[in-house]
Amino acid sequence: MSAEAPQERIRRIAVALDASPHSLQGLALAAGIAAALNAELEGVFIEDTGLLRLAGLPFLRELRLATLCESALDAERLERELRAAARGVRERLERTAVELGVTWSFRVWRGDLEAEILGAALDAELFALGRIGRFAPLRRRPRPIAPKPRNGGLLVGVLYSGSEGATRALSIALELGIRHAASLVVFLQPAISADTATLRDRALKQLATLREQTHLVSLKAADAAGLAATVRNLGVDLLILDETNPLLARASLWTSLETLGCPVAIGR
Repeated sequence: MSAEAPQERIRRIAVALDASPHSLQGLALAAGIAAALNAELEGVFIEDTGLLRLAGLPFLRELRLATLCESALDAERLERELRAAARGVRERLERTAVELGVTWSFRVWRGDLEAEILGAALDAELFALGRIGRFAPLRRRPRPIAPKPRNGGLLVGVLYSGSEGATRALSIALELGIRHAASLVVFLQPAISADTATLRDRALKQLATLREQTHLVSLKAADAAGLAATVRNLGVDLLILDETNPLLARASLWTSLETLGCPVAIGR
């Protein structure tokens, strides 16, 4: 595969949204990628049924940060606030898409955030997911200061194990590198069937003429902590991985999103 001929064109990019600052930052990133790839941008506003169930518990109390007043959770008020938030996010999505000349769509998704979110956008080739809902911290953690790429553009990381899905993820990163002038960091995750040297050769062959914009990093196969630390230290803006990656397992998904400190884009 050459750098001029990525595997498939990305037609639609879906991004999970709520009213949190992290979510809106993810929207801006996804919109920029959609513009670069000439893809449709789909906003998926998340209504977490777990949160709605909690609102119906009579003993549960909420503390409003603006007033420091404590009160019982009101399920009807929560529903109204969610609808208002969805309208606001939709307007933000529309403005962003119009400014960038991107085709867009918007829908509201309600479900079990922890168990079902990865099935919320099955028809999109790329699904952007960051820290949203009750998993987003109240204050943004400061990111480490790291040197940006020489061109000052987007720094895209991709997990590469040599599998079919990982090859697809690498081709998405490659297309971003070509069309978005992004620099790439390829994290090599050797499996039983391939050692690090073999993975390096495969990745370099696929990257072809984009090699000068790419940095390769070797990881142990299951070194999630090492990956998170490296992603943060390098200042990666977006991490691409395929939907079968262990980081997306239900038990570890939200921990992964919290520790990585950047959105993930899931290739399908």
